[in-house]
Amino acid sequence: MFLKKKIALFLKEEERKEIAGVINLLEQHTSGEVRVAVDIQRGWFEKRKTLRELALKEFYRLKMHKTQDKTGVLLYIQLDEHAFELIADEGIYTKIGQEQLNAIASELTSFFKQGKFKDGLKYVLNRIGELLATYFPRRSDDTNELSNDVSFR
Repeated sequence: MFLKKKIALFLKEEERKEIAGVINLLEQHTSGEVRVAVDIQRGWFEKRKTLRELALKEFYRLKMHKTQDKTGVLLYIQLDEHAFELIADEGIYTKIGQEQLNAIASELTSFFKQGKFKDGLKYVLNRIGELLATYFPRRSDDTNELSNDVSFR
């Protein structure tokens, strides 16, 4: 029950659906696949891992590395630590550097400090969508390979 309360404080059910809708809309303009994953707290065996290592673990757990063109992008949020990481698959890195992704992710900080989680996620997702649409426009044979739902763990 405690975890459900934490999730609800971060994003209510209707807000999670709204975020999934934003992802759905942005993916209509790109061949990229975008996910948001929220990790409530570290597990006992994750205590020594870096945030990036946790994000990569979630990237693989969500099978984001299995997209056809290696164009997965994950916004990973570690809720208890008030931290996040934006990572992408190798196809994305052929045209977009981590620096560009970090610049977009850093814009999320001010939203989160104000408690505007949904607004921050929508803003950052739209910025990611613009970048992906520029470098990875949607192809006629493109399909939605991954769920657009916010993942909680």
